[in-house]
Amino acid sequence: MTARPKGDSTPIRPQGPVIAGVVLVLAVLAAISVIAAAAAGGPAAIVLANAGAIARHGAPVTALVSDLTGSLVLGGAVVAGFVLRDPQDRRRALSVLMIAACIWTVAQLASLLVGYAVATGQPIGSPNFGSDLGVYVTTDLGAWLLTSLVLAALTTALAAGASTRGAARLVTVGAAASIAAKAMTGHASGSVGHETATSTILVHLLAVGVWLGGLAMLQLLPARSRDDGAVIRGYSRLALACWVALAASGTWALVVRMNGPEDILTSAYVQLGLMKSVLLLVLAGAGVLQRRLLAADGRFDAGLYRRLALLELALIGLAVALAAAMSSSPPPADQTLVGTTAAETLTDYPLPAAPTLVHVLSAWRPDAFAFAAVFVIVLAWWWPTAPARPRRRTVVLLAGVAALLVLTSGPLAVYAKVLFSAHLALHVALLTVAGPLLGIAAGRGLTWPARVPVAMRATAAGALAVLLPAAVYATGLLRLALESHIGHLALLVGCTALGALLAAAIRTSSWAVAGAGACLVGAGIVLATGSAVAAPSWFGATGRPWLADALVDQQRAGWALLVWSVLWVIAALAVARIPASSQRGGAGRRSAAESSPSTVSTARSRAARSPRSTKGS
Repeated sequence: MTARPKGDSTPIRPQGPVIAGVVLVLAVLAAISVIAAAAAGGPAAIVLANAGAIARHGAPVTALVSDLTGSLVLGGAVVAGFVLRDPQDRRRALSVLMIAACIWTVAQLASLLVGYAVATGQPIGSPNFGSDLGVYVTTDLGAWLLTSLVLAALTTALAAGASTRGAARLVTVGAAASIAAKAMTGHASGSVGHETATSTILVHLLAVGVWLGGLAMLQLLPARSRDDGAVIRGYSRLALACWVALAASGTWALVVRMNGPEDILTSAYVQLGLMKSVLLLVLAGAGVLQRRLLAADGRFDAGLYRRLALLELALIGLAVALAAAMSSSPPPADQTLVGTTAAETLTDYPLPAAPTLVHVLSAWRPDAFAFAAVFVIVLAWWWPTAPARPRRRTVVLLAGVAALLVLTSGPLAVYAKVLFSAHLALHVALLTVAGPLLGIAAGRGLTWPARVPVAMRATAAGALAVLLPAAVYATGLLRLALESHIGHLALLVGCTALGALLAAAIRTSSWAVAGAGACLVGAGIVLATGSAVAAPSWFGATGRPWLADALVDQQRAGWALLVWSVLWVIAALAVARIPASSQRGGAGRRSAAESSPSTVSTARSRAARSPRSTKGS
């Protein structure tokens, strides 16, 4: 890193022209968002008019301010926690981040009030304004806006006084959680694809936050970090990953919100989306120029790099302004009549065909969240600074992510919406196949307290990995996971993570297989012999003409789970007997050899014969 100039510890205060320029840019972006929202309002213009002038013009402005400051918090926390190397620069970044978090929280509160005004038709400042705010925050939209506000406030509290890398990473988690809650308030996609629309907007918001906020934070740092080659390269890799995520999620999100290609000519919402796509292509060109500058060893032009960075910030800010306008206008697919069958009412998807072999093999529904998760996993695995790993573990990782995609986007995921047996099979497969494969690829065991016997510790860990998802199926949490997209994602992620934990426990001791196997068998017996239907108001009310008896389907699922449990225990014990050195590769074999009893005794003999053995350390 560049040597720290003497006296550089004094905080750099922005000059008046710089502050005036920033305010002017924000004013221009706010004006663009208001004008674009008015042009794309369509039928929503009547609703906005009833809410009064403040809500009508304030909706896109509050969305713009919230998106920009939220991006600065998220991206700044990522840069401070994962990219910056100088502790003083990290403290400076976190100080700026705390101020941005305060503004972000206020903007979130303003968004909540504006959303209430629009939903109820009560202009802000009217005598009855706020009279039924308590009712509004119990609706889906109001509850998610309130959740996002609370999480933003907690993130602000975390940022206050934060100065370490670990604190910055905690702020990253808090900001990401708040943005995820806000993503749940995004536009649905009409009659089908609501979950896809929500997942794509979640990926979109997180990617633009890391990109925009990280780049803005770097420009607020002293030149020693802003122009440091290692820091810029670290951020540049993140920016490239964010660009790919933005391009994929943005295209996907726009497509599911369209009725057809004719919307390109007739829908202002789609036209705004296409304008964002053009900006993304221009940003790709600026990124290519920046990477060429980084590749020019010894000839890095810091001035040109910063001008390109400022151009990127302006273009991304314009894209965020267009996005704020889109958030205040309806996508064309929202105007499509939604189906009225029981399955569509419950799941937002048409009832799949009877599960014959042909229909099952052709039942696929790509899951945007799963693809994003796989993208992050693979990116982290092959990150330039990641440690070298044996080829065998890479093959296992690829098998794990392939299983994850097949399970979450394939026939089981399609039928899991309406059939208990498919729902159970999906999550059992994540717990016992996809998750353990990812855990084996990670190559880590569990660290146990020495005072507890190994057999007891491993058995408890294996049992816990099964009992936690079993508790979801045994309680009302199952219904929450069925009707809430965030609950659905939490169950998917939880089962996969518990599967990885199960693999780590088995790697430590094969007694974990006993704990998990016993719980799986117990769950199978309960389902196969029980008479109480799980979530009967869901699985018994989908209107299926095939496999219509929900209890029979559940009992069959229990017997299938019993058979699978036996097969899984046999396979898991076989894998557990494979020496750890074979699973780790060459490095693992060397480690095992070094820790074997013969090697240890030989080393001790040599140490005893060595003259140095009589000396102190």
